[in-house]
Amino acid sequence: MFHSIRFVFAFLVLWVGLMFSPQTTAAALATSLELRLKTFEKLIEDPSPQVRLAAVRALARIPSAQAASTALRALEQPMDPTLDYALWLTLNELASYWIAAVEDGTWNPDGKEAQLEFGLKAVAPGQASRVLGGLLESRPLTRDGSGPWIELIGRAGTPRELRLLLDRALANHFNPEATRRAVLALREADRLRKVRPQGPLDSIQSLLESSGPEVQLETLALIAQWKLSGRPLNRAAAIAANPEFSGELRRAAIDALRQVGGKEAIESLTNLSADNHPLSVRLMAVPALAALDSGQAMGRVIPILQDLEDEAQALEFWRQILRTKDMGTALANALPETGISPTAARAGIRVAREGGRTELQLASALAKGAGLEMDSQELTQELLVELSKKALAQGDAHRGEYIYRRINLACMVCHAIGGAGGKVGPDMTSIGASAPMDYLIESIVLPSAKIKEGYHSILVTTRDGSEYIGTLARETPDEIVLRNAAGEELALAKADVETREEGTLSIMPTGLVDDLSEQEQLDLYAFLGQLGKSGDFDASRGGTARRWHLGVVVHTDRQNNQEDWIWKLAFEHARWISTYSRVNGHLTRQVMEQAGQAQ
Repeated sequence: MFHSIRFVFAFLVLWVGLMFSPQTTAAALATSLELRLKTFEKLIEDPSPQVRLAAVRALARIPSAQAASTALRALEQPMDPTLDYALWLTLNELASYWIAAVEDGTWNPDGKEAQLEFGLKAVAPGQASRVLGGLLESRPLTRDGSGPWIELIGRAGTPRELRLLLDRALANHFNPEATRRAVLALREADRLRKVRPQGPLDSIQSLLESSGPEVQLETLALIAQWKLSGRPLNRAAAIAANPEFSGELRRAAIDALRQVGGKEAIESLTNLSADNHPLSVRLMAVPALAALDSGQAMGRVIPILQDLEDEAQALEFWRQILRTKDMGTALANALPETGISPTAARAGIRVAREGGRTELQLASALAKGAGLEMDSQELTQELLVELSKKALAQGDAHRGEYIYRRINLACMVCHAIGGAGGKVGPDMTSIGASAPMDYLIESIVLPSAKIKEGYHSILVTTRDGSEYIGTLARETPDEIVLRNAAGEELALAKADVETREEGTLSIMPTGLVDDLSEQEQLDLYAFLGQLGKSGDFDASRGGTARRWHLGVVVHTDRQNNQEDWIWKLAFEHARWISTYSRVNGHLTRQVMEQAGQAQ
């Protein structure tokens, strides 16, 4: 492949070189340039990435704005890291010609926003600032933020343009949605490029006092990103402590305290994690405090583990607190021998063994503190064969489907059947038709025994000491996006990553079915064994509605003849519940009841 690339590149360079021989007249040169650029326009659209790569690099030998413009058209085709780097080199070499064309209007950026963004990021910061500043003079930022300019400033702007954007947001120049976009652009500029507005930044806290919740959420994230102490941090602490604000805003404020850190943040989080605050607040504050002062947080964990009875809350609490490096070991040594809520213990044991974690000491301490028995039966080949026979003979696949859909197992969070469900783990649509029963059972009981390619866990440690575990959802030159065990996507800037390790374990936890009775386990195995086979468990057939939104109408709505108002609400509203039909497409009462319990 590389030989063919070198051949095409050498041919194009020779061809271009002949065009610029000393004997060529100006008129002939202009005619030849036009003809050969037309050829390059075809080559830049060639299906072969090798040809496009050679054309991009050969264009660097033609000193003209037209050559730069032609090279940028490579962005209209699929890109890869090699092509990206080649185009970056070419734009750098042709920067003076392209910038001149942008400034005199020969190269019009309208409709070419992706090309403009790439060009601004490729050229020197001083040149980019000059170009973007000139464009903004002729295209002022409007109140509704129309056009790509807000996002372009975030992706390619220098401290000067970012200051302009910040000042406009603070001066109430934008409407609420454009203000939200402006704050997000400022955050992304720092997160991905480590570039901030010039001048003081503390005035950002005014947006926490004069804006709606959408802008406040982005502003709190920006305060966290910029790690602003003083007035911005004090305002975040006030929001975290005020029950009049929504849980989402208070969570964002607590996260800002955690990321900013320092004495003020620790004092605020210590106060918020005290027993006089509601459990919902302490569940957010204690993991944040643990990230800053694990010793101080340790004494706050025990009362929570004694009071925690909601399984969803318990899972979220454990996933947050175990993000702090070495917290599992510290907790295992500090847990009491009795008094831990069984709900909190079961959730902790599950999280200690999910996502590739092996916190066996913590799992053992939790089981002991809650009076639970740890599973100790070894899964031998003989036991696998016996369970397989029992599942085939005694398991009920229809009952097993409802077990699969239970909230506490979270199977649908991670796996999809017929497109319905999550993407953390492998697709289950035809698993029963393609895998024997003993393999299915082993995959559930010992998920790390045989991991499908692409589903190994990845452990990422960031510079602030946090650990993130998940499967790789996607990766860009600027960030890594993980999908965690809860099905959430976590975007981590590569500039913040300290270490990245591919694990040898599955993200699926061991012991997932320990709390099921033997019959329930057999029913679950029977259901999985039927997936993909003809009948009620074949999800490959089309024309079936898989995802449903259920409207919650209460008796007062009917009394006031207001049942129809729900149709005016967006599906994201709390009055709508999202669920999936059964594999056969039926939406049964039991399915709807399970969806209501999950809400």
